[in-house]
Amino acid sequence: MTANQRSQIDLHRRIAPGYERRYGDAASRAFHAAWHRELLLEVPRGARVLEVGCGTGHLLADLLARRSDAFQVVGLDLSADMLARARERASASALVRGDGERLPFAAASFDALVLKGCLHHLRDHARFLLEARRVLRPGGRVVLSEPIEDAPWIRLARRALHRLRAHAFDREDRAFRTRELERLVVGAGFALEASRPFGWLAYALAGFPDHLPALRWLPGKGGLARGLLALDAAVLALPLTSILSFQRVVVARLEDSRS
Repeated sequence: MTANQRSQIDLHRRIAPGYERRYGDAASRAFHAAWHRELLLEVPRGARVLEVGCGTGHLLADLLARRSDAFQVVGLDLSADMLARARERASASALVRGDGERLPFAAASFDALVLKGCLHHLRDHARFLLEARRVLRPGGRVVLSEPIEDAPWIRLARRALHRLRAHAFDREDRAFRTRELERLVVGAGFALEASRPFGWLAYALAGFPDHLPALRWLPGKGGLARGLLALDAAVLALPLTSILSFQRVVVARLEDSRS
């Protein structure tokens, strides 16, 4: 086991209980439901889907709810503590413990890989993308969402949060720049299909009450979160505003080398 694997296992043992608070809050539920819809838009019907870094299983549950569209869904995570909580939302047969840099699946096993904030927990991003190429069928997609810090004030805010809540973050984890993330995916041999910003005020104020309980005591906070999501979407659709976003959703396709 590598030093990073041990570090990530220890980290997620500490933070697993906090995920119940994160997803139990009405504002956060509204935010994450919208985030999940953003990712699921890119999962083709009839796909065999692997979620890498499924954590406590909330996105996985939404994938499983589309079982009529996706004929098989598998969730992978390195953390036994996270998977124990994921079993509350998914059958054990849908869950596999394993490492994203060494995917325990045969070649050409999946039509789509989905990652929600997982890639930055890995150290060898290129190795993961090679593994993604191996387990994807020709024409398969990688759909990922990663923290982005294009703006200097986002970099400062993220570093301040990491200092204030050091126990909840690994010191080696870091966010990407948009161009860096896109180059990484393209450099691994994928065709970039989409790259769009996600999350601004709703991300900061509603998404993570275990870190920043900004809306905790407000009445009607679920509706407020949905209003913030609508504002985010309107603002981030304007020219030159993507620098405001905290996340980037990237969709890439594995081209058929036989064509």
